[in-house]
Amino acid sequence: MKHYLFLHWQSARTALAKILRQPVGSLLSLAMLSIAMALPLSLYLTVMSIQDWVGKLTQTPQITLFMEQSAETADIAAVSSALKTHPRVKGYTFISKKQALTDLEKRNGLNGLTEGLDGNPLPDAFVVTPASLEPKQLELLQKELSGLPMVEEAQFDASWAKRLYGMVDLGKHLTVFLALALSVALVLITHNTIRMQILARRDEIEVSKLIGATDSFIRRPFLYHALWQGLLAGLVAWGLTAWLIAVANPAIAEFAQLYNERVELRGLSPLELALVLGCAVLLATLGARLAADHHLRRVSAN
Repeated sequence: MKHYLFLHWQSARTALAKILRQPVGSLLSLAMLSIAMALPLSLYLTVMSIQDWVGKLTQTPQITLFMEQSAETADIAAVSSALKTHPRVKGYTFISKKQALTDLEKRNGLNGLTEGLDGNPLPDAFVVTPASLEPKQLELLQKELSGLPMVEEAQFDASWAKRLYGMVDLGKHLTVFLALALSVALVLITHNTIRMQILARRDEIEVSKLIGATDSFIRRPFLYHALWQGLLAGLVAWGLTAWLIAVANPAIAEFAQLYNERVELRGLSPLELALVLGCAVLLATLGARLAADHHLRRVSAN
């Protein structure tokens, strides 16, 4: 067991030393891999930051229930009871017709607005705060509340919510597509890099096979080279993403202040960083494994 671990340690150390001895070639490979990883990472963090901001919005779309003029106290109590127990209602506020008229007069400086009118023309109303911002849930809730007794109209504007959620969903789909496309690119780049190394050591590999070296022994240095390459590329991509966020955040914050909002892009959490590095190592190792196995099959066939 100790000998087995020593062989792996030796292969890992030799692979890292080889990368450091060839700084120019290694930097070019790392630049390609890290840029390919930084693009979906930046888009992912942008989409997740927007989604986090949407979840913290205090001004949620509110549904206003206008009662009929003939609604009585019992009708208002029935609607209040239904809203209190509704699973998709976060909260509600009752505004009586008298309070609505008083607020209207104060807001517009129109004292005695009802003089000459036959009573108060404003209806009783409930301002309902939904539990979910999802547009389909909002539409369903509106239809349900419009069917409550003596409710004349259930009104709300969900167009902004639909646009916002549409943008977030589009960003998620673009992130997934870009991540898949660039994951394939990462495998192909690593495959090509390791293939070139294998071709440069072709004679050495063939001699090793003749003296009885196993495929795993021959394959191991190339796998560790790809492992280090993927790990370093992941760290560089993390650094690039952090730099882009640091550059973009002041401009985003200044723009958000125009609308009295506070928005900023967040960085990768420790768990997300570990997943990114793990995926980078896995994909790079996969590319190296495919290249090494392809060449070993050709050597065995000959």
